[in-house]
Amino acid sequence: MDVRQTQRLYYRVVRQLVACVLPVFAHVISAVRCFLVKMSNEYYNLWFRLDTRDAYLIWFEGEPDDVVVDADGNVPCFLNNEDLLRYAVSLNLLVKTESPLLHDLDFVAAWLEANDETVNCKNFLVAWNLFEDVSHSVKGNFDTDRKKTQKIYNKLFWGDESNVLTSEGESYTPTWTKRELKIIREVLDEGLSLFREKVSCV
Repeated sequence: MDVRQTQRLYYRVVRQLVACVLPVFAHVISAVRCFLVKMSNEYYNLWFRLDTRDAYLIWFEGEPDDVVVDADGNVPCFLNNEDLLRYAVSLNLLVKTESPLLHDLDFVAAWLEANDETVNCKNFLVAWNLFEDVSHSVKGNFDTDRKKTQKIYNKLFWGDESNVLTSEGESYTPTWTKRELKIIREVLDEGLSLFREKVSCV
């Protein structure tokens, strides 16, 4: 076998090895990346109430924040923390079961149905944030027109009495125009519909 034949044989062998090894290597890199992302995130149990039923889902901090979705792109929720933790273990997730804040979606639903004009900044803000996190996680289209909603969101944010950024002794009570109330209803109604569609207990 002359030098050229040896070179061509060597090239074919190397090419075959690369073709075999690269997919495996890529799979390993992907698995390691997924593991590192999971380990770098802080996972929590998120408590919500809807249709007079309390349930929990897995929420985690990120940029932006997210919730855990299943293989079908839906958000699994659980009627108790024990079932949530068993599910988390199956995904190799470490969930911090701290005392969670209630996301009272029944309050939001009742407000929408009653056509009330009294705005509860805290309840609406936590619901708005939850809808946004769910939408991002399921690739939804919630609150896409930020030019229309950002000022309203800011008023809810600063009107929340539990806001840790508010200086001691200071308070802010926003007033709302008819147009702003209409936008709040539209946003919360859209978010609640998305939540009902994508979140279900397992």
